Amino acid sequence: MLTNLYVKNMALIDEADIDFENGLTVLTGETGAGKSIILDSLAIALGLKNPGEMLRENAEPALAQVSFYFSDSDLSEKIRDILEEDLPDGDLIIQRKILSGRSQFKINGINVNAAQVREIGPLLLDLHAQRDNLRLLKEENQLELVDCFCSDELSKNKEILSGKYSDYIRIKKELASLGSDDREREREADLLSFEVNELESAALKPGEDEELEERFLKIQNLQKIKEGLSSALEHISYGNGNASDSIGEARRVLGNVESFDPELARINEVLGDAEGIINDCIRDMSSYADSSDSSDEEYYEISERLNIYNRLKSKFNTDTAGLLNVLDEKKKRLEIISDFDNAKVELEGQIKALEKEMTEICKKVTAEREKTAERLGKEIAEAAKDLNFNDVRFKISIEPAGEFGENGADKARFLISVNPGEELKALNKVASGGELSRIMLAVKTVTAQEDGVETLIFDEIDTGISGRTAQKTAEKMALLSDDRQIICITHLPQIAAMGDYHFLIEKSVENNRSITDIKRLEDEESVDELSRLLGGGEITDNVRGNAREMKNMANEYKKENRS
Repeated sequence: MLTNLYVKNMALIDEADIDFENGLTVLTGETGAGKSIILDSLAIALGLKNPGEMLRENAEPALAQVSFYFSDSDLSEKIRDILEEDLPDGDLIIQRKILSGRSQFKINGINVNAAQVREIGPLLLDLHAQRDNLRLLKEENQLELVDCFCSDELSKNKEILSGKYSDYIRIKKELASLGSDDREREREADLLSFEVNELESAALKPGEDEELEERFLKIQNLQKIKEGLSSALEHISYGNGNASDSIGEARRVLGNVESFDPELARINEVLGDAEGIINDCIRDMSSYADSSDSSDEEYYEISERLNIYNRLKSKFNTDTAGLLNVLDEKKKRLEIISDFDNAKVELEGQIKALEKEMTEICKKVTAEREKTAERLGKEIAEAAKDLNFNDVRFKISIEPAGEFGENGADKARFLISVNPGEELKALNKVASGGELSRIMLAVKTVTAQEDGVETLIFDEIDTGISGRTAQKTAEKMALLSDDRQIICITHLPQIAAMGDYHFLIEKSVENNRSITDIKRLEDEESVDELSRLLGGGEITDNVRGNAREMKNMANEYKKENRS
């Protein structure tokens, strides 16, 4: 579960240190007070949101840090696999430090990358913002939701299907590239024949061009090389006071005195080694000088050979290895075009075979989705009844998409009827904003029981509801928090009253600058905030009495209905 959020130098927050508990935590405050900053900071810490405008100009480094506690061994193993680190069970601290547009992520003090953090985040919490309600209306997202709760068999079949679909698209492109115009194919064949002959005639060899360039450079600078060799030999062998003669004289002098001290004999022996090395160098340089001649004919041949390589590299925009690949590809293409009829029949046969294989896999995928959709639809419908949908009917329909795809041949449609006698219709055709919020809460209620995520966070999921519906929503969230940590930003007093923990988010002005403060409310302070939510601008004794009664009723409900 989420245990702490620490934020520093982020938007209107100078510094905030918030401890969270299990159960239902509510956050309230005036519109514009900065409630969304809290959840944005959480998303930033988990790499799910770009800091963007949350950063201040000319400020100290910004910091967003979240702490979790977990004891689930499966979750521990997943996190270890992602991090490739043997982290102990228990506390997990994810930190993101931001300075000058650069971010540094750490987990338990270990440097990690953003991709790893983004992969871990969804394992720890489910963050639901208002815009996610609209995502539920899109059929591709509805199918994705169904797939999340299918068995592992679906994932295996989808992986096989994805590979075959890639082959299918590749072969269809290859077939289309054959064309249907005989004249066009003839022109292409002529060009390919010319280019294949051009490349084959060049007799290209891997690495030959590099060897030629080395030889060419040597021949171009042959005179300089000879002059250098001559000068070097003068210094060590031919000239007055050369190195060879000098070392020989030194050895002779030491030989006269080495019998007086064994150390001198050792030094003289080292000089003997040096004399041998120098003599070897003299022989090597002399041999190099004798063999370094070249003819104008050799220079011309190397130049012409290099010109062939450079011209082909420029024409086909690649290196020597690439030229050899180009030759292979063009020969294969020429072979296909030259044998058009047989190539077409073969490719069409491959396509038909893949279509047959994909059809069989798609049948398995569809069957798995239909089974899951039926179960998931019933569970969502039951969950919706607890949210004041007394006569709701809900169904997830798996229907033909009309074509193959790497994801199968299905589309999903969420169908709902909220009034007796009404036929089932697509969710995006009938659901109001309030109804959509409740359907999403019903979906989250069901999916939370299956995906194992311990923390659910809702950003004003209560949009568009009030009265009895708001009360039923509050009760559902309280029951959901019995075995899940729920954190909810809300404007509704019914939900705020149901909270086990209540935070107030306020905006004030200090030193001509707006800042946001977060305060955990005690019982009477919570009643005061409920009074504001109920009464608006003027809080009378009656309003405060209603707030106290609402709080007491919420406590009684939790006492009677929670396990």
